[in-house]
Parts: sequence; C-alpha cells; structure tokens
Amino acid sequence: MKDDLPLAQLSARALLACSALLLLATNCTLRESDSEEVEEAVLAGTSACAAPATFTFTTSGDSTVASTGGQAVAWFTAGAYTVRMVGPTRTFTWGNPALVTLKSTAWVRTLASPFRADMPAQARSDWLNAARAVNCAAPTGTKDVLAIAFEYVEGTPLHAGYAYGADFHDYLGVAWDPPDAGIRSPDPTLLGELDCSGYVRLVWGARSNFTYKGASSSVPLSLDAFAGMLPRRSSQQYVSGPGKVIVPFRLVPPGGAATNGGTPTSAEVSALAAGDLVFFDTSCDYGVSNPSCSADPSVAIGHVGMFLGKDTASNLRFLSGRASSDGPTIGNVSAWSIVNAATASSWFAKRFRAARRL
Repeated sequence: MKDDLPLAQLSARALLACSALLLLATNCTLRESDSEEVEEAVLAGTSACAAPATFTFTTSGDSTVASTGGQAVAWFTAGAYTVRMVGPTRTFTWGNPALVTLKSTAWVRTLASPFRADMPAQARSDWLNAARAVNCAAPTGTKDVLAIAFEYVEGTPLHAGYAYGADFHDYLGVAWDPPDAGIRSPDPTLLGELDCSGYVRLVWGARSNFTYKGASSSVPLSLDAFAGMLPRRSSQQYVSGPGKVIVPFRLVPPGGAATNGGTPTSAEVSALAAGDLVFFDTSCDYGVSNPSCSADPSVAIGHVGMFLGKDTASNLRFLSGRASSDGPTIGNVSAWSIVNAATASSWFAKRFRAARRL
C-alpha cells in the first residue's frame, strides 16, 4: 500500500464530486443526527447548535481551546489548518448489518490559513460562530472534512476504487497544475480510483469544507515537499506536510521491545483527535522474532489514514483507502482499521508510527 491549487477544467465527474450530497451507503454510512440528538447535545451544555455565542479562549502551548458556558466547544492548534469542534452527534457504520459503529460529536473544518496564536479573539469568535452555524445546518449545509471523507466509501455514488499511484486528479479526470512542477494530466485508466495518500489529498485539498468571507478552506497541495503544502506521498505527508506533528515517528514505544510491534502508548493515543492523519510502516515484517524496521520515516511510512475516534467497542478507528477493500473504509477487511491492539487483528496497530494534524 506504499504510495508511490487551483484546479484546471473540471469534468462532469469532477462537478459531481464537488457538489453531490452524501447518501446512505450499503456498507459504510454516515447518518446525520436527528433533532432529538441535537437537542440532547445542547441540553448537555455543549451548546453545539445555539445562537451565536461569546467564547473564552485559553491557550496552553500550541493548543487554544474555545469555551462557552463553561464548556469546551472547539480546539485550535498553532500552525495547523484543522479546527475540531463539538457538533450534532453523527453515527458512522460499516457492514450490512452494521459490524462497526462509531458515534461522534466531533466536527472538523479548516481555516483558510494556519492558525496563529495572535489571531484576534473577535476574528476567532466570528469564524467559529459561522462554522458552528453550518455544522448545524447539515445535512443541507456545507459538509465538514469527515462527511466529505465518507462520500467516497464503499456503497456510495462517489465510491473511490483503489489503485496504487492514483492521485486526486486521476479520480476526478482533471488536469492539475502543481506549484512545484509542470501540469499533470490525469491517467484515464485511473478515473474514479485513488490510493491512500491520493484519497487524503482529495478530501483535504480538492474539496472545500467551508468558505468564510470568500476564502476557501481547502489545504493547498504540492507534488513534492513544498513549504506549507500537502505533498503526494504518505511518507512526505508526515515528514513535510503542513500543520503540526502530534505523534513523532518512532519504531517502538519508549522502552519497548522490537517484538511488541510498536502499538501506540496511552500518551500517544490521548494526543490523537478526530481528523488527525495517522501513519503506518507497511514494510516491516513482524512475523519474525526480531524484525528489522527502518528508522527513516521517508522509507518506513507506507500508509496514511484519518483518525476518527473510539467506536462502540472501544476500538480506535481510522478511515483510509485500502487495496483489500478496494477503496476507503473503516472496516475489518483483511486487517481491522484500528490503531489499538485490543482485537483479534492488530496488523495496523503494530505498524502505527506517527500522526500529524494538518
């Protein structure tokens, strides 16, 4: 699974991809909460869908937390586009009938530029009130990063098949002019296909999850490592992508033995939040007693996914484009889409190596 802006003219397929609404999928769905769930969230004190609010901002290190009514409702990270916020409850499922269920109040949107701690409080408040308003307008409003990601899973009209080497512009069938290279024409044999890092780029860079005061919220894309932009390969996305490294690359947990496979520590798990990119080394053989794994992330990292949070079975789920499922999934096909080792299949958990918040 190793992975090897203005967009140019959009094809009919691209226009569909940029405007289609999320439909319930046969195998993997995202269900918008009903009014009772929204009301429950408000009554619980999160004020997820309240009228415009006045926020208190508290900064500690690189993290700035927005609170209203004594409740934390949004999290900003210095240098990162990503803003995570409390919103209406949504349910993600996989399987028919559902074999995996994940309920979450997390909504993820992106700023037009990376967050700075000196961003005026009023500007933060105005942006956050606007973002919360479109969260609560769903399903007819603008979709956030997570909802956009689920438009391409199994069973959906926009389902993206898996093909190694397929980038976002191949899926869309459009030409792309990178800032650091010449125009890239789509490969017609890869129309509707993506690999894992191409999927990340489609969701974060080719789609805008929020337009505020005329500024698009998509993350800028580059072909290779280019300052402040999301590059092509999964290893590059960790090493030089925008935002902040949340879990630094390592082979095994501190003090751990090589044979334990490098399952995330409790500190690493607690650092993860919905929308974070999670990275795996897919070349290390843990079938031997003393695996020899590369200490170079540009060599070792071969797969990337998006962290979602804890499912109803307390497994830590991520969403990624995979060959075994022929596209994006949160499922248990071949290996479970989890980063903890509390299940029968800990293939990805053993290979978890790093995380970045875009």
